[in-house]
Amino acid sequence: MLSFGSDPEFMLCKDGEIHSAIGIIQGDIDNRINIKGHQFYWDNVMAECAVRPESRKEKVLISFKECFQIYAKMAHPYRLLPRASYNFPDAQLQTEGARHVGCHPDMCAYQMKEVKAPKQAISESNFRSCGGHIHLGHPVWIANGPEPILGVYLLDLFLAVPSLWLDRDFTSVARRKLYGQCGRYRPKDYGIEYRSLGNFWLQSPRLVSWVYDMCEFVVEQLDRGTDLWHFDEDVYFESDDESEAFTCKAYDAEALKRAVDSGDREAAGPFFELAQSLMTPDLRDRMHYLMDKSFDFYAEWKLD
Repeated sequence: MLSFGSDPEFMLCKDGEIHSAIGIIQGDIDNRINIKGHQFYWDNVMAECAVRPESRKEKVLISFKECFQIYAKMAHPYRLLPRASYNFPDAQLQTEGARHVGCHPDMCAYQMKEVKAPKQAISESNFRSCGGHIHLGHPVWIANGPEPILGVYLLDLFLAVPSLWLDRDFTSVARRKLYGQCGRYRPKDYGIEYRSLGNFWLQSPRLVSWVYDMCEFVVEQLDRGTDLWHFDEDVYFESDDESEAFTCKAYDAEALKRAVDSGDREAAGPFFELAQSLMTPDLRDRMHYLMDKSFDFYAEWKLD
């Protein structure tokens, strides 16, 4: 059974202005506030939380709603804002924590190597961004074989590509220049943390529901054995570059990565068509419904 959680980052807004979370949210990343299995803290200038993971969609949606309701009350009179990126004014970056970047390195599934956090870019600029990372627990994600890497490739095809049409935040393109490129993940003892998506999908339980079902769909593909990719075990153990063991048979994976990382819908179009052709009719129909909707975060989760 799939376990599903997230550690979304939000900006704080009051009277139309965006504020640093430092001093407003009392917990920090090393001293988190724990309530009902959820965690609340500031990280850099963002208001971050860790949603308690659950293993059935109904419970997942309850957990997300509970976490956001607690956080909205904690942040009041400021409001949680699911925005991808923003250039903060100097006045909001005067505390030491506002220039601190403590992120662990990501892994890139396409290069099969660590990618360090952009510490210099954060410490020397006013640009900040928010992610909506997905925490996935399932035996396929901790297998000793190629399944975890293949799973990241499939998440890119079925989540990162559609995100170009589902994410209506114009600041997301700027975020991808620093964070959230395709193939980004971290291995965990329970599975993986998929780190390519921004926080757009947290805006509504309808989006969270679709993302959850898409992750279950990916797990089913891995359980059956995907025919989109080929893994050569001999190359994996004999080559100096482990990434050479993975060959995509259905599409140009590097072209997909370039299209998503740059936010180029035209270039991503063929990959979007491929993803839709492989989805179940229900997933495809719900995705098209969601593409035409704008969501009010507070109204959707009943936070007021």
